[in-house]
Amino acid sequence: MKSKLIRFSLKEIILIAIFSALTIVLAQISVKIPFSPIPITMQVLAVCLAATILGKKCGTVSQIVYILIGIIGFPVFSGFNSGLGALLGPTGGYILSFPFMAFTIGYINESVDKRIAINNNAPSELINSGRLSMLIAMLSGLIVCYIFGTFWLGFSLKLSFSKALIVGIGWYLPFDIIKIFMASFLAYEVKRALIRSGLLT
Repeated sequence: MKSKLIRFSLKEIILIAIFSALTIVLAQISVKIPFSPIPITMQVLAVCLAATILGKKCGTVSQIVYILIGIIGFPVFSGFNSGLGALLGPTGGYILSFPFMAFTIGYINESVDKRIAINNNAPSELINSGRLSMLIAMLSGLIVCYIFGTFWLGFSLKLSFSKALIVGIGWYLPFDIIKIFMASFLAYEVKRALIRSGLLT
């Protein structure tokens, strides 16, 4: 029985590299909070864009590549951190959640009715439905991120579950909601442009 290999076209490889690089850049937009070990970063925005624009396969791979680059020693994590030490620290759960977050967002978006087309001639009702479906998918992905991040945060710092929720989610949820709204608007427009240019199908 022949095993099925996951193959990537040249276009897909280029897009994966671009969105891995985007995650690296946005990870460095980081604001440290004195009362929390977790900085506010733009990584959630990067993951949402990668997953929504590239889909579950390429979006997930872009985040795996991002993590592997950091593991081998390049300072790509927030605060220019790198290595396994960054993954074993309090923020490691959030970083490790990115591929799963991307897959969740991509899977939900790809499961939506294909009539919600991203093109210039689509009725406004379908355009609004497309944007809403993206928003719902991103919110679902954010929940995945919080699950991974909160559990690892509590484990690494020996916090109670309620304390981990407050430290890991309470301060960040409003900012992440804003990022998701930004991503849902940007992703729709960028994806439409890439489809028109032939880089996406």
